[in-house]
Amino acid sequence: MKNSLKLLLTLGATAVAVAVSSEPVLARGGAAGNIMNSPGYQRRLQESRQQLSQPAVQPSSTSRRKWRHRRVH
Repeated sequence: MKNSLKLLLTLGATAVAVAVSSEPVLARGGAAGNIMNSPGYQRRLQESRQQLSQPAVQPSSTSRRKWRHRRVH
């Protein structure tokens, strides 16, 4: 009898803890949804997509310097 009472109380406490911990997330509508729908995120996403669609500028081979790596002993 005592073991079943302990089990019942443990399950009840666990259920309350889960309900309380998930409450703020549900009140905000979920954190990931708000971030991805924000105007700043959408603007930056559009900018990065535009940068990826443009061809990358390659530096000319004449102005490029090669540095030699020196080993320190």
